[in-house]
Amino acid sequence: MKASERRLIAILAVLAAVCGGAILSQSLLRKQRELERRTQALELKQMEATAMLAEADLWKARLEWMRSNQPAMTSDSQATQALLDEMLAAAARHNLVVQKKSLHEATHQSFYNEVGATLVMEGDLPDFFRWLHGMLSPESFRMVSLLKIAPDAQDKAKITFTVRLNRRHSTALTAVDDSQPKEGGSL
Repeated sequence: MKASERRLIAILAVLAAVCGGAILSQSLLRKQRELERRTQALELKQMEATAMLAEADLWKARLEWMRSNQPAMTSDSQATQALLDEMLAAAARHNLVVQKKSLHEATHQSFYNEVGATLVMEGDLPDFFRWLHGMLSPESFRMVSLLKIAPDAQDKAKITFTVRLNRRHSTALTAVDDSQPKEGGSL
């Protein structure tokens, strides 16, 4: 083998070693970035867990308040009618004229049951907001899912309101006693 051939082989070997080193270093840098990303994600999860543990007593107190204060439903129709009656009584106290009313089908979720009613009312804006403020106290578990406010076409001093109010109940039924075996069956 000639000297020039040996030099060529040596240059090829050095070039292969440099290329191999570059590829290996790129791979190691990718792995290092992935490990750093995972480390940051774990640190973030640890901070979130620490914050949640620090707030655990607060959330336990909130859950206990909700369990003790959220009303239970006796039936869908009774709960919906009770909500509508409360809405109508409050509207009368605040001098709001109810033009239209409708009940909505109850929805059942894993953590709550929800009933709703929609009213179309007419009256003064301050009276409406007093009515709305009174209807939305936290203890009542009511919320507004639709609100439209428009000036009345005939009387510009009056406002027409369309409001859908929902009330959330606990999933426990109060009127049903399932502890007693039913006829022809067992628990």
